[in-house]
Amino acid sequence: MALSAGFIGSGRFAARCLEIISERARPLWVITNAPSASGRGLKLQDTPVFETAGKLGLPVCKTERLSADTERIEWLKANTPDVILVIDFGQIIKEPVLSLAPLGCINIHPSKVPQYRGSAPLQRAIMDGLSKTAVSIFRLDAGMDTGPLLAQPELEISPTDTVSSLSEKAAVLGCDTLLRFICEVPAEEWRFTPQSEEGATLAPKIEKSEGKIDWERESAKKIADKVRGIGENPGVFCVLRGKRLRIRSAEYAENACGEAGCCEMAGAWPMVFCASGALVLKEVQPEGKKSVSAADWARGARLQKGERFA
Repeated sequence: MALSAGFIGSGRFAARCLEIISERARPLWVITNAPSASGRGLKLQDTPVFETAGKLGLPVCKTERLSADTERIEWLKANTPDVILVIDFGQIIKEPVLSLAPLGCINIHPSKVPQYRGSAPLQRAIMDGLSKTAVSIFRLDAGMDTGPLLAQPELEISPTDTVSSLSEKAAVLGCDTLLRFICEVPAEEWRFTPQSEEGATLAPKIEKSEGKIDWERESAKKIADKVRGIGENPGVFCVLRGKRLRIRSAEYAENACGEAGCCEMAGAWPMVFCASGALVLKEVQPEGKKSVSAADWARGARLQKGERFA
């Protein structure tokens, strides 16, 4: 018989995990962040987890700051499951919540901790050009992603993976691994291993400024990896003819040679030379417009050979 579980989370990765986990071990309740202002109109918007919990018919409540929410903490004390799953929540979990459940708070973190501790592990793994990472299942402690490990299956990163495709793979792998423990392994057989601090690295939140392309200093592969990692959000961009151009999809030509920042056509596709190699643009979004095929955009913009991208 599966252990009883509660679920605390907020983001899209957490929402996908909630869907998968609910298929075999339906949580007793869900806690998520309060709505936040977003979009051009700064309208209050519920978290992806709140919306998913509603679709699944799960009891769900919101909190602005769980560690200071005495009413919610008292409610948790009266409704404590065997284990509390905390995934992509965006808040630090503190005592007494950390120790309420007999098995503690268990996290799914999509990196090979102690590498890439923090809020953007998949984005930074892709941006760094890694071909593999892992999904770490561990018990939360007072540190940031420093708790003892329950399991750590490896996760391959394909050369064509974007953060969306890799996030889906990580969610499936992480949830399948965690569900094996919740549904099949008796609690007394769970074994936790302390994390090593050797090789520890951080994966802090992505800043918008990181999306700016530096054609003269970055290689074509580095820029292509950046597009795969953060092209969806917050975006990768450059400037052409005084206006911002967002790069949604691109490939790299490692052996191409030319003046950094200058373009020419590779068949129907615009190609921009970099510090080494060249970036072949596949999908772009001109300032104030929708995303389009880079070939269609170049034709409509009458892009000229030798035009300089900044």
